[in-house]
Amino acid sequence: MPATGSRGKPGNVWAMGIIARRRLSQLVFMTAAAACNGSNGSSGNGTASGGSNGPTSGGSTGSATPGTTGTTGGTSTTGKATTGSTTTGTATTGGTTTGGTTTGAGTTGGGLEAFDDFERSELGPAWRVVFPPPPNDTQVQILDDSDLGMGPGPQGFFLVNWVGSSFAPDQFCEATIPLDAGPDWIYQVYVRWREDDAARYGFHYNGDPGQDTFGQWVFKYDGVPSPETRIIASTPATTIPGPGDTLRVEVEGFTLRGYLNGELVLEAEDTDPSRIAAGEVGLAARWATGNMGTPAPVKVYEAWAGGEL
Repeated sequence: MPATGSRGKPGNVWAMGIIARRRLSQLVFMTAAAACNGSNGSSGNGTASGGSNGPTSGGSTGSATPGTTGTTGGTSTTGKATTGSTTTGTATTGGTTTGGTTTGAGTTGGGLEAFDDFERSELGPAWRVVFPPPPNDTQVQILDDSDLGMGPGPQGFFLVNWVGSSFAPDQFCEATIPLDAGPDWIYQVYVRWREDDAARYGFHYNGDPGQDTFGQWVFKYDGVPSPETRIIASTPATTIPGPGDTLRVEVEGFTLRGYLNGELVLEAEDTDPSRIAAGEVGLAARWATGNMGTPAPVKVYEAWAGGEL
């Protein structure tokens, strides 16, 4: 269910992913779909560069008093909720009652944040599938009403941007891997996806044995044609991320920080002239051996959060 919280504590999706299904059903939050007018964004023409692969801020939400459900007007329902001392306000979600949707956004003590536990049947208008392009964009889907993943088809790589709300340049993105995730996938959380050229700052563990950074945590200037991609920083990993783990990336100024389950594993600064000043946050993933076909549905992400630092 949608949630808001205080900012700045890495790895809270890991905790919230466990707690959300028990507690968040009591809450009604401002859904980002209101900004989307209930329609899906069009798929972009993102570039799946070679080797590209592809953590909510914490604190308790305090006591939450569910607001009264708004009246139904046609196909949408509005409502109001209060979290601690923060009121998230009213929201509409194009055809889905706010009490039942699982995307949300709200303003907390430090800035706007959003959360999605993917517990519904469709991805919805708060997300834009950047890759693969149509008609294979339909492979990116919610599986078993619980997890973001990829359905069968010719593609084995996807890229989705959160478009339900816009974040200031200093931002974070984090996601939790499902306990029943499929094997042999690479997971990437990214920040500052740039509209002009689809460049992004990606953070991931590189599980591709065919690449030089295999077995390392990596910050990558990603999404552009292969000759323009660059490794900003990397370091050997002592722990390989797996089911139940949370990845988080932050960018502040041009300093990047990467976390596994709240523990800082990589920090670096981008000083290149091509560095990215602002953009959208999102998620990417692919088969560890490259973009190949997906023979059967694969769960990739259990929950996501993003927002401003």
